[in-house]
Amino acid sequence: MIEFDKEKLSGMKILIVDDTPANLDILGHILQRSNLNVSFAPNGEKALELVHQNKPDLILLDVMMPGIDGYEVCARLKADTSTKDIPIIFITALGDTEGLVKGYNVGAIDYIAKPFHEKEVVCRITTQLRLKQAQDEVVQREKFYRVIVESVPDLIFQLDPDRNIEFANPAFRLLGYEPEELVGRPIADLIVSDEKESLLDSLATRHVGPLAVTDLAVTIKISEEVSLVEEMATQNILVDSVGLWNVSDEDVFKNNMDKKFLGTLCVGKKAS
Repeated sequence: MIEFDKEKLSGMKILIVDDTPANLDILGHILQRSNLNVSFAPNGEKALELVHQNKPDLILLDVMMPGIDGYEVCARLKADTSTKDIPIIFITALGDTEGLVKGYNVGAIDYIAKPFHEKEVVCRITTQLRLKQAQDEVVQREKFYRVIVESVPDLIFQLDPDRNIEFANPAFRLLGYEPEELVGRPIADLIVSDEKESLLDSLATRHVGPLAVTDLAVTIKISEEVSLVEEMATQNILVDSVGLWNVSDEDVFKNNMDKKFLGTLCVGKKAS
């Protein structure tokens, strides 16, 4: 018997949208052993209502329905920022190539062909739910790390390969700079040094691991808006820098992949 991964997928929400009761019965029978939270909508209007009441993790959407058809439902959901990331699997007749292409064009991520085959239904649903879980985890990690980055007093900034600032955290406000205004500016504009080029070579390092830069002494200009006297014109910081690459050296050697330099991540602490 084909089974879902009940432990990992338990509680995830699926909305099935189909105007044919027999199709709802078949899919409901296949899903009854899944530990998933399954709801049903008999038409497009009801589907849109249910999605906004209780956003599902996955939608199984019939194409041909009276009133608002599956294409229109999908297009509306993808146009709404609150629902655009919900994966949608179309339910469609086997061999309907033109319909499949149209479905992908409006935002569907996969399809299940009628008549239904249990193994295919389980495989496609499981695949998309696992992908949805992975995406949700990435989003949560990004939120977590952003909270940290935005709350610490250290200067955190990322440089592109041309040494322009791609990101700066709110700690730069203590020096009189709005982070958004720094994006696109050369980091050289903020640095005071008699040997600026040499310092920039070290700061914008391409090295990782043991060869990455630590405790590099850097003098940063303080914005004229907050540097009221000459003695407050600069701030000395110690910077740790690490190069950012699209793949690891291990992938380069094992899989013969090309390696591309993406820039440098820097963390600066106030020098004591």
